[in-house]
Amino acid sequence: MRKNFPWEGLLNWIVVVLTLSLLVSCSSKSAIVGKWSEIGGTETIEFFKDGTVSVVDNGITMGGSYKFVEKDRIKLELSGLGALAGPIVAKVSIKGDELTFTMPDGEVSKYKRAK
Repeated sequence: MRKNFPWEGLLNWIVVVLTLSLLVSCSSKSAIVGKWSEIGGTETIEFFKDGTVSVVDNGITMGGSYKFVEKDRIKLELSGLGALAGPIVAKVSIKGDELTFTMPDGEVSKYKRAK
C-alpha cells in the first residue's frame, strides 16, 4: 500500500507548471524560425533552427547568429558590414504572422511572415 504525503499533490502541480513553462518558452523561441519580409520596406530576414540568421536588403546579404537572451529579447550578431554595428539586442514580439523588433533607441521595425 502506497502512503500519500501531504505535499505530494503540491509537488505534482509544481512539476506540471515547470513543464508547461518550459514548453511555452521553447515554442516562442521556435516561432521566430522562418523567413520574414519587412512591412513597407525591402529587407528580408530568415532565422534558422541552428541559431543562424540571414539578412538581405537591396541586394546585400549579411549572415550571422542570433540567440534569445531573455524571453522577449534577442541578440543579433551579424558578419560583414553588419559587424560594424556590433551586437544588437532588441525586444522581439511575435503575434500571429507579424514580427516586431523594438531597438534600444525605440525604433520599431515590423515584418510579415513570408509565404
